[in-house]
Amino acid sequence: MAKRPWQSDLHWRRDGQQDRAHKTQSRVLDAAETLFFEQGYEATSVNNVAKRAKCSIGSVYHHFKDKKAIAFALFDRMMADFEATAKEAVAPERWEGASIIDILRGFVEFTLINNKDRPGFKTAALEAVRLDPALAGSFPKQQRQLNRALQSLILARRTEIGHPDPEFASGYALDLLIALLRARRDPDLQQSQLSKLSDKQFTEQVLALAASFLRLQNTGKD
Repeated sequence: MAKRPWQSDLHWRRDGQQDRAHKTQSRVLDAAETLFFEQGYEATSVNNVAKRAKCSIGSVYHHFKDKKAIAFALFDRMMADFEATAKEAVAPERWEGASIIDILRGFVEFTLINNKDRPGFKTAALEAVRLDPALAGSFPKQQRQLNRALQSLILARRTEIGHPDPEFASGYALDLLIALLRARRDPDLQQSQLSKLSDKQFTEQVLALAASFLRLQNTGKD
């Protein structure tokens, strides 16, 4: 079965065409993101990063003043990746012909896949926030913008919603999905029922909850 347009692959990475300097910077940031996740920020040295990036330590210092600067650069890259990917993900033309359940499924599946593809993504962001608490408000702001865009996509299909208050129901359903996705990746909840489900089972269960609350007329099962 051919992929539908809204099932096209999305990526957090936005490398594009880069000159040699930017390629080196990307390698350094990729290495640092992995190492911060694997062994922690404090245990990672600039020398470790240089070795993982396969470049000289002098090259790292040419691009970044110190390890803290690398952490902040990782945060900036994450914000840029998130903004670019979110903009592409919620473009109305991507979802032409899609139902609400298609949109919700795309959101859940994309989040699950990318949490695995870049496990250090969140770790690097949290480290930057620890170093500078003023950054803490950046991600929630972008998340709210994404939520509003997703809600607009859903409300554009309000005829599918059986709930008497589509605005409230759509917002609540998105909050529910986001909370469950966060709980699933939270290491402190690894012994919960959520951890016992495969990604496919988890996806079907959370979509069933959202569809039930929204009272969707089209659940994609017929």
